[in-house]
Amino acid sequence: MSTAPPRIGMDRFVDAQWMELAACVVRGERDLKDLHAQLAADIPGLQVQRKAVGILNRMWFPADTVGRSLAMEAAMLVRHSKPGTRTAAFEAVAIGAYPYFREVVENVGRLLRLQETCSAGEVHRRMFELHGKRTTIDQATSYAFKTMVSWGMIQRQAGRRLCHAAPLQLTPEAKRLLDLAANRSRHSVTPLQVTDPLLFAFKKG
Repeated sequence: MSTAPPRIGMDRFVDAQWMELAACVVRGERDLKDLHAQLAADIPGLQVQRKAVGILNRMWFPADTVGRSLAMEAAMLVRHSKPGTRTAAFEAVAIGAYPYFREVVENVGRLLRLQETCSAGEVHRRMFELHGKRTTIDQATSYAFKTMVSWGMIQRQAGRRLCHAAPLQLTPEAKRLLDLAANRSRHSVTPLQVTDPLLFAFKKG
């Protein structure tokens, strides 16, 4: 019996500026049409624009009560504008909505915990092992890398290698939000430990 391919969902690059603007909409400080106008200005092609809108909607404007609560808390944290808090809020809404993105972050985190750098190919191979070697998996993983760079989680080096960005401070409020998002994604109730790969970009603050 065959199984359906995994729903990747977050299979496009998501710029930090779009995330900040979406958080402003959640807080009621900007209108949704402002976000759509920004995406139209930044993204050539109506189909790709619609895909980006769908991704942002799933993260920041979910239909369920728990998701809406998490998004509002994340939006309030983004307002503080500290790089670590902002990145934690972005990661929280992303992993809460998209298990595939969580898996990419986990694999990057594990590799960078063990070594100073890792190759993009190492992460791709791990994602292929989980979901099969398909073009959509390859593309989604590459877009996840680009997104993580924009959010300040990693940097790119020559030879398609990935490395740590500058360590980000993790406040208690941001850690609590990541705990909630990780538990939602993993169907768990356990707070993230300091060694958890989802926290690889942060230092305890």
